[in-house]
Amino acid sequence: MTNKYRLSSNAFEREKEDEKIKPQKIFFLSVEGNATEKEYFQGVSANRRRLGIDAIVDVEVLNRSRKDTNSAPQQVIELLEEYLRLRESGNETLISDIPEEFVQKYGVDFIENFLGNGTGITKKQRNDFVTDLLKIGYDIHYRKYLKEYNSNSDEFAILIDRDAKTHSEKNMLECIRHCQKNNYACYIANPLFEFWLLLHLSDVKEEYADRLEEIKENKKVSNNHTFVSREVSVKANHGKSGINFKKNYLPNFNIAIERAKKFASDEQELLDHIGCNIWKLLELMREYKK
Repeated sequence: MTNKYRLSSNAFEREKEDEKIKPQKIFFLSVEGNATEKEYFQGVSANRRRLGIDAIVDVEVLNRSRKDTNSAPQQVIELLEEYLRLRESGNETLISDIPEEFVQKYGVDFIENFLGNGTGITKKQRNDFVTDLLKIGYDIHYRKYLKEYNSNSDEFAILIDRDAKTHSEKNMLECIRHCQKNNYACYIANPLFEFWLLLHLSDVKEEYADRLEEIKENKKVSNNHTFVSREVSVKANHGKSGINFKKNYLPNFNIAIERAKKFASDEQELLDHIGCNIWKLLELMREYKK
């Protein structure tokens, strides 16, 4: 069953978030994976100037708890829409979302004060309140942080894998139509996000000319890898330290976009053909100027 409260950050991530300068436009992105995609787009955000992206535009991957493994396409949409409901409401929704037992324990005045300037609240009171809510998965700090963004120019999107083994064509079509109906961008990688990473590391059309069907099938090849994820891991030497965006992906960012354009890019086409349309998001970010 999906957790009631899914928007959740981590202490080290929040520290980085607090240091960010608020841009004029943000692309809010709900993603299927809970690590690689997030790290990649954090790399994009941190290297905007070198990538030709103006500082006034940014990408924000919506965080969820590491324990939250709900990653089916509909659940990716649910996370985005949880954020949109939060965004469209005032502090009263932050309070109304908190179970009554916590409201009774701390009082509405205390919670409103916490959400405001926090005058008179001790560090212990603050920590006790935050810790109590985290026990039920309610990350009030992260929600409060997200509510600070409200530009009319912001855009909203999901990023999902085709992954024919787990996501049916009907399921994918429903998600595409839902996004179109609600004006969300829908970014798809077939077979999975690591295909986009592979385009940074290899001229896939040439190097894998006789293995494209293997890429599409993307069979499990070990306990930790499918065919594509293993190719990426070997070429980029991924490890416990992460994907190392600056070393592995920043240098070939532009060429990856050009390589991606040689494969399928339309949402419908991506249901049956390998490719990705993530490059469209990155080009949109580049196009936005003062």
